[in-house]
Amino acid sequence: MRIVITDDRFGQVEEERRIFKDAELIVADCRSEQDLAAACAGADGILLNQAPMTGRVIQTLDRCRVISRYGVGYDNVDLNAAEEAGIWVTNVPGYCTEEAAEHALGMLLSCVRAIPEKDRRIRGGEWNINRPIRRMSGRVLGIVGFGATGRAFWEKVQGFGFSRILIADPRGASKIETLQKKQEYRSYKAQAVSFEYLMGCSDFISFHVPLNESTRHCINKETLAGIKDGAIIVNISRGAIVDEAALIGALKTGKLSAAALDVFEREPLSRDNPLLSLPNVVLTDHSAYYSAESVSELKTRTALNAREVLEGRIPKTPVNRPRIREGTGPLGAEITA
Repeated sequence: MRIVITDDRFGQVEEERRIFKDAELIVADCRSEQDLAAACAGADGILLNQAPMTGRVIQTLDRCRVISRYGVGYDNVDLNAAEEAGIWVTNVPGYCTEEAAEHALGMLLSCVRAIPEKDRRIRGGEWNINRPIRRMSGRVLGIVGFGATGRAFWEKVQGFGFSRILIADPRGASKIETLQKKQEYRSYKAQAVSFEYLMGCSDFISFHVPLNESTRHCINKETLAGIKDGAIIVNISRGAIVDEAALIGALKTGKLSAAALDVFEREPLSRDNPLLSLPNVVLTDHSAYYSAESVSELKTRTALNAREVLEGRIPKTPVNRPRIREGTGPLGAEITA
């Protein structure tokens, strides 16, 4: 059995080797479609990080039964092509919920209290920095997206004294209406509103949404025009939900007082990106997911997802429903529905 890790960004594969000790495990460094097609030729299972698993690549996979994604998101995988090829795609939801919520809160506090800016200026010899700062209590917090991470973030901001906490979903009112009907939602002291209302009323807005066609560039010139003057935006979800040029414009004019970003459309940032020179931006390196515990869990569950399929079982966290191939899996187990 041949297992390919397409792009390792953690520096070790101990968890994967432990789970696939009876297999040939190959660690590649794929950046392009061509890299993937070459590395994954003859693979029974693929553990995928950030490389582009496009339809063209998937068409070259003659033996593959599973593409197991490291992470919650799977926007770098062509799900339709995988389904047509009879390949399961899996992800790892919930492995970093606490870390992501903590990171969002840390970034919000850093913006509100101007901590990174003050640190830089003090190191440059300044003192008694005259930087306007307003207290958080009594103001309005908006949470866009109320899945596991959005709810964890809500739990962590209790006690800050917000006058209101609003929740919304850019994918439409039906998402919030469904949420309102759930008993689980009624235990949360938060007001479900439209996305437009939240953008116009919130002093602080934290984004916790997946990337899809309804969320892509949901932070854009139009939505920023309707935002409350001096608002702060935090984005730890996906870089492409932000129209970066529009965001930079709002930061330069003061329409936004600050922004905190962990994710970007193009990573890593180029040295000429205007975000790097703006004093009212807090930047981190796509690391909201990270802790020693979360990475170990991520690697273990990603490998186990692939092993489940290759042993003939339906994976616990599938993100597609391919036609199940007849016969036996590479580990000898019969394929069962």
